[in-house]
Amino acid sequence: MDNKDSKVIMFDSNEAAQYRTNLSGWVSGNGRYWGEDERAARYDGCTHRLCEDCGGPTEKGWLVCKECRYIRDEARYKSMPKEEWNEKGMLYSDALDKYFSSWDEIEDYCEGEEVGIDKLMLIICEPNYLPLLSDDYGCDELVEDGELPDDAIQAIEDFNKVIKAVGAVSWMPGKKAVIIGKE
Repeated sequence: MDNKDSKVIMFDSNEAAQYRTNLSGWVSGNGRYWGEDERAARYDGCTHRLCEDCGGPTEKGWLVCKECRYIRDEARYKSMPKEEWNEKGMLYSDALDKYFSSWDEIEDYCEGEEVGIDKLMLIICEPNYLPLLSDDYGCDELVEDGELPDDAIQAIEDFNKVIKAVGAVSWMPGKKAVIIGKE
């Protein structure tokens, strides 16, 4: 409320809220008034809506039902370029939202859950690295045309060497699916 022209309205003021008996318009099943906005009132009061793909019911918040989402996910996965995994890094199961670090781990999971490896929709992950400091780190604090002290520049270079040596700190699904068996 920095603006001097802003009016202060206290919680108990009649301007903060008023009880009205002469309203007409849409009220959701939750009791919220939406005026002439029927769509918003219906959305607020519903628990389900029609799936955009099959027309069946799906939970509010989703445009497509669970079955159709799986069909879409499977089609997207099948259209991905395929590549053999070099067994470095991680694999991501798009079907399970789960990461795996070895074929043994995948085989153990499939055996324990009695699911085929082809159902996991495995994607090769790409590494995430810590960001490096740029040479101009701290330049906003310097005087105009000022330069960082040599010790600071050396510290940035040393820091960046350490960060590069750390390697990947996490993984994210990439753009290539894993070749499984004979495809």
